[in-house]
Amino acid sequence: MSACTQGRETRTPTAQFHQYVSDKERAEGAAAQNALLADGASAQDYETAVVSLESCLKQSGVTLVNHGWNPVNHQRMNLWYVNAAMPDDEVAARGDQCHAAHLAGVERRYALEHAPRMSPGLLAESRSCLSGRGLTTSGAETSLAELVRTTGRSQERTVFKCVSRGVAKLFPGIPVAIS
Repeated sequence: MSACTQGRETRTPTAQFHQYVSDKERAEGAAAQNALLADGASAQDYETAVVSLESCLKQSGVTLVNHGWNPVNHQRMNLWYVNAAMPDDEVAARGDQCHAAHLAGVERRYALEHAPRMSPGLLAESRSCLSGRGLTTSGAETSLAELVRTTGRSQERTVFKCVSRGVAKLFPGIPVAIS
C-alpha cells in the first residue's frame, strides 16, 4: 500500500498487522502468566516471564537486550528488541507480540503491587544535584514522585533534570525511561 505525501511516496508499514506469535503460543503464554500471578507478582515472577519473553523473541529471530530493572522506579525492566537485519517496525511488532503473550500481564500487576523506588545510587546522585541547586530533601524519599513532593511541584523540572543527569552519569549508554 502506498500513499503520496507532498510529492513523496511513503509506504504504510505492514509488519504491525502480521501475526508473528501463534495462537497456541499466546494461549501458553497467558496460562504461564496466570500461573505466575496466582499468588501475586514478585520480582522472581517478573524475571521468569522475561525468560519466556526472551525465548519467544529468539524463535522470532529477535534478540532481547536486558538492561535490568529501571533504576528510576524499579517497576519495569529496561528491555530492548534488536535484529539489525530486520526493519525496525518488524522488530517492534515481533517484540510487542511476544511481550503481550509472555510478560504484559505480569509487568502490569508487578507495577500495581510494588511502589516505585529509585536505586540507592541514583537517589543519592539526585539528592546531591538538588542540594547543589539550593533545594533540600528530607532524606526519606524513595522515589521520583517523593522528590518532587519534597522539593515542591514548582521544582519538578529541576528534579527531572537532576535525575536525568544522574542516569547519564551512573548508567551511560543505557536507555532509561524517567517517569
